[in-house]
Amino acid sequence: MSTQDASLAGRLDEAVRDAGSRLVAARPEFEAALLRARDLYARGFVAARVAANRVRFDAPVRPYRLLDVDPHDVEYVREFEGPKFRHAGLVAGGDWDRTDLRFEEMDVYRAYERHFEDGVPWEETAFFDRVVAEVESGREKWGCASRAAFERRCRRLDDLYEDIATEGFRTQAELREAGDATIKGPASLKTERYKDEIAVHVDRNGEFLFEDGRNRLSIAKLLDLDSVPVRVLRRHADWQRLRDAYVAGDERVRGWGDHPDLAGLAFGSKS
Repeated sequence: MSTQDASLAGRLDEAVRDAGSRLVAARPEFEAALLRARDLYARGFVAARVAANRVRFDAPVRPYRLLDVDPHDVEYVREFEGPKFRHAGLVAGGDWDRTDLRFEEMDVYRAYERHFEDGVPWEETAFFDRVVAEVESGREKWGCASRAAFERRCRRLDDLYEDIATEGFRTQAELREAGDATIKGPASLKTERYKDEIAVHVDRNGEFLFEDGRNRLSIAKLLDLDSVPVRVLRRHADWQRLRDAYVAGDERVRGWGDHPDLAGLAFGSKS
């Protein structure tokens, strides 16, 4: 998909979401039906990409598969606009994976450090000031349209930290099974179920680039967890060629077998 096409698709998605939000605000009874329609559309979009990938590549691309990744291995950030399903399963060349922004330099991560390690109140962090300024300028952030709403959200972040510290890191499906009241929407809505997992991209060298899930990734890093489940959205074409070479039995890439994105792929299975 070209940059122009992606921009047009993003604007179309945004217009549809806005129309859906207005409809639900006026007629709440339509929310479940709209969620099902959105999920069906997104799954169809991803299924078409998966089918095309089967023709292009030897190593399967599975957009709904979760990988176990060391959170400290997610060092850099590359975020894209628009819904995540537009990037799911995408293999693309070019320089989109070039980035100098480190996750631990983001104000949200630094706020987590100050709050949970140094005991600094959320209200005294640069992250809090930035978000409140955006909210007060009329921009809704994470469902918060006022300072008070964002203060409530920060208290929920305290609860999230405590939950992960005591219960361990759990997927959205595991949280649903445990009866977590914050997990919304029917379990059958696959796109809805996966959109709140940590999302990453894989660059040309096999490095993970952060896309979404900053709260959970920040907590995982601060708690020094060994691994967290992540979903891969984009892969660089150079990296996909290595995956293809691996299943083709190319001895030059055999040593990559312990990479999380090669888990489940058998060396030489396509030879």
